[in-house]
This record gives sequence, C-alpha cells and structure tokens, in this order.
Amino acid sequence: MRHIDAFCHFFPPALFEKMSRTAGGTKDIGKRVHGVRTIYDLDARLKMMDEFENYSEILSLGLPPIEAMAGPEESPEFARVANDGLAELCARYPDRFAGYVGALPMNAPDAAAKEAERILLHGSANGLQLHTNVNGACLDEPRFLPIFEIAANSGKPILLHPARTADVADFPVETKSKYEIWVILGWPYETSCTIARLIFSGLTTRLPQLKFLVHHFGAMIPFFDARLATGWATLGSRTSGEDYSGILKKLGKPLLDCFKDFYADTALYGGCIGTICGLSFYGVDHVLFASDAPFGAEGGAHYIRETIKVIQSPDISTADKEKICYRNAQTLFKL
Repeated sequence: MRHIDAFCHFFPPALFEKMSRTAGGTKDIGKRVHGVRTIYDLDARLKMMDEFENYSEILSLGLPPIEAMAGPEESPEFARVANDGLAELCARYPDRFAGYVGALPMNAPDAAAKEAERILLHGSANGLQLHTNVNGACLDEPRFLPIFEIAANSGKPILLHPARTADVADFPVETKSKYEIWVILGWPYETSCTIARLIFSGLTTRLPQLKFLVHHFGAMIPFFDARLATGWATLGSRTSGEDYSGILKKLGKPLLDCFKDFYADTALYGGCIGTICGLSFYGVDHVLFASDAPFGAEGGAHYIRETIKVIQSPDISTADKEKICYRNAQTLFKL
C-alpha cells in the first residue's frame, strides 16, 4: 500500500540555524524540537524513512510557530527562508517529499497575506499550516481574513496545528499549566475551540470552498458529537451579555455538518479506539493518513509504523484504505 504522510514536520537547515539563535526557538517546545535529530538533520530523516516502502511525506514546519521566534519586523524573512527551504527539499527529493505546506508570519498579517500569495498562487506550496492561536489571538479575528480568502481562492488546504503553551494555565487562579497538561490535554481542547470559532464566526460559511485538515483526528470533536449537537442546539440560552440567537440559522446547514466539512488526519500514534471514532465521524473521504513524524520513538519510525498498522485493520476495505493512505491526499493537496 502506498502512503502519503499528510502531517509531519521538518525544519530546513537555513531556518533551523536562524531559529537556533532565538530565545523562542530554543525554549519550551523549542527545547523539545532541538532534541529530535530527524526534524532538522536531512540525512538522519532519510535514513529513518528507508524502512517504509512506497512512503512519502507532505512537509510542514514543527513548533514553535514563526511568530514565537521573531517579531513582526523579522518574521516575514523567517517565513520566506522556511518556505524556500521546504520547496527546495521537495524539488530535490520528489520521491521522498511529495509536497509541502507553507508557514506564514502571522504576527504581520499583511506580510502573511503576501507570502500566502507568493507560495500558493505563484509558487509550489500545496497548502498552508496555521496554528490554533497567534500569540494568544484566535484565528477568527478580522485581520486574518485576507489570508483565508487567498487560501480559498487557491483551492489548497489549511492544516490546523495546535499551539497552546504552558503560559495558558489549567485553572484561572494559576499562572502556568502544570505537568505538561497544556500539551497533552490542552492541545486537543484548543484545537476544538478553534474549529468551533471558525464555524460560529461565520468564516466557513463565508468561504465554503475553504478546506481545513485538522491534526490529531479532529481533536475532541468526533468523541463529543452528540454533546455538540444537543448542547449547542440551545446556543445563547446560557449567555446574558450577548445575543447568539441567530447564529445557527446563519450557518445554512445543521451544525454537525459544519464540523464534518473539515478533514482530519490519523495522527493518534496507533490509537485504535480514537481511530474508529474519528473514521465513524468524518467518513473515509475526509480522513488522511498522517503520523506526526518525526516525533515518537526511533526518530519518528515508531509513530509511522503504528499508524500504518492500525489503518491496516481487516475492518477497513481495501478501497477505503487506499483513500485514507494516499488517494485523499492526492486530491486535497492537488498532487
């Protein structure tokens, strides 16, 4: 079976050198990244991939986001270096890297829109990677709308990656998250919040051709499908300060259908229960194989191997396996 890994990470050498000279690129999640050799060492990455036949990757940067590494004056240059580096890798190793999704300097929205045009409309990028917050701000803010319009016009997807940090406390009276709850439980929560905000803000209704691929199988959304449908059926009943009464009508379709318009990847590290849940919610046409490599043991090989294993379940037909493993990626990324 062919596999196109839709959501995995690598830093081109020129960008890795630049980020290694910044505080944001070397602390917290940056510290974690510097301990993963296969995310920045090309020879190590290719050697790790050798185990898997007929396997290629769609590349995206790892964390931290560019805006966490550089201020708005410098971040556009970081994005340009990143995207040119990813494009060069795909051109040099087309059998290994089937494509890439670009990074944007989201703390400089005008520059981000120009970079999106450069790589999506005039370049070779197969999509964009955006994060669930921009230095704490939600993606539904009006200043980011031009970026979404460019992505919609390009017909290429946005990959949504969590970006919550330890600065977001677990409880209101605290100032920091403890025990790395911010990543293990906070990332699925923030991802789910972002999806909801993109829907309720009217963005997905305004740009129906816009496509999102959500990391980690849609986070909390598939498991809580009935809670979403029944709990939000009375949207506004719990809120005194704002009028939410007309929001559901403006969506133009049932709320759960809005959530099911998103695509999701299989990056659950071989988790069978979550995979069954996600496939049941999204359906095979909206699920793409992804491993989140090179995180995990063996430089990422363990996650790739375990994810392949769970998708090879006898309960999934061969035709459906082909869709999940590579055909949906070919379509979504216009390969």
